[in-house]
Amino acid sequence: MFIELHARSAFSFLDATPLPEDVAAEAARLEQPAIALVDRDGLYGAPRFYRACTRLGLTPLVGAEVTLATGGRLPLLVEDREGYRNLCQLLTRMKMRAPKGEGAATLDDLAGHAAGLVCLTGGARGPVAARLADEGSSASRDLIERLVSIYGRFNVYVELQRHLDRPEEARNEWLRAQAGGLRLPLLATNEPCLIQRRDRPLLDVLTCVQHHTTLDRAGRLLAGNSERFMKSGRVMERLFLDCPEAVASTGELALRLGFTLKHLGYQFPDYPLLPGQTPLGFLRELAQRGARKRYGTGPLAERARKQIERELSLIGLRAREAVDRLERFLDRAVRGGQETVRIIHGVGSGALRRAVHDYLATSPYCAGFRGGDSGEGGTGVTVAILQA
Repeated sequence: MFIELHARSAFSFLDATPLPEDVAAEAARLEQPAIALVDRDGLYGAPRFYRACTRLGLTPLVGAEVTLATGGRLPLLVEDREGYRNLCQLLTRMKMRAPKGEGAATLDDLAGHAAGLVCLTGGARGPVAARLADEGSSASRDLIERLVSIYGRFNVYVELQRHLDRPEEARNEWLRAQAGGLRLPLLATNEPCLIQRRDRPLLDVLTCVQHHTTLDRAGRLLAGNSERFMKSGRVMERLFLDCPEAVASTGELALRLGFTLKHLGYQFPDYPLLPGQTPLGFLRELAQRGARKRYGTGPLAERARKQIERELSLIGLRAREAVDRLERFLDRAVRGGQETVRIIHGVGSGALRRAVHDYLATSPYCAGFRGGDSGEGGTGVTVAILQA
């Protein structure tokens, strides 16, 4: 069974054409039970992709391409919750220290955030291909060995792609030799950035926008052909007829990647507050401080102040309404003789959820409560009712 583990969406800005929903729909049409969205330097499309895949009965696997300071983009796939945390921290770290669009991770950054992640060597834009083209075979092998030292032998997959391109096929032969020598598994991907071949003109336009040129002048900046579309398992098996283990590895690895956004849940930190200070009051102080720094006393300062007050009032109102509803609900549970109740309070403001938890901690109806992922699109709280 073939499962695409290196798909990209329009959230890889100017590098791919389909929306996350389109990727999910095409995977369903091709009867793939799972698919991984691996966009460039971010997880922006993951929530939309998760919702679309869930509706279609697919498993939405999580990953990202990480731009390296030494060149190329390294595809990383999330195996568990620790891996998701490490990927988020890695992406945040590389972006905070550079201007927008210029962030890049070092190999030391990778080493500090490796647990729970599976590494692919990448395709034509991957770091191994870039090192092979610029520095030769020895340097490329050194890079693969460094990735193995970071992620471990069972977490590095040598990625093979076939887009009817001679230089790519020569690179594939080299990669297969290195995988054999280092005892690493092979993995077939098509790295699709199109849904169908007919979407190629749109990709060409995006490429021209990215490079500030025109279609007439773009030349070799444009893709060499239209092969980077989403392909069925049957097509991929035929392409890799001489290397069936690379196709088989996709299904095996997909089964291993057990994490989706369903397992994320919510865990909010306890912010250190001064005596008598409330979370909402602290948020107001931070927002006002940020507004003064950003807008000073200029013409936008008063507009910013009013907007902040409107937003904070809305957050406070929602929190009060939620607590009032919860109090009435628990009162009915006590009168009905229930021992426990389950509350799903959804995806929304962190201040709202904090207000619910703060209320439960002091509620006369509550003997104790336990939070966690509801598996129903929000955060669940199990409340033990204090019996009279």
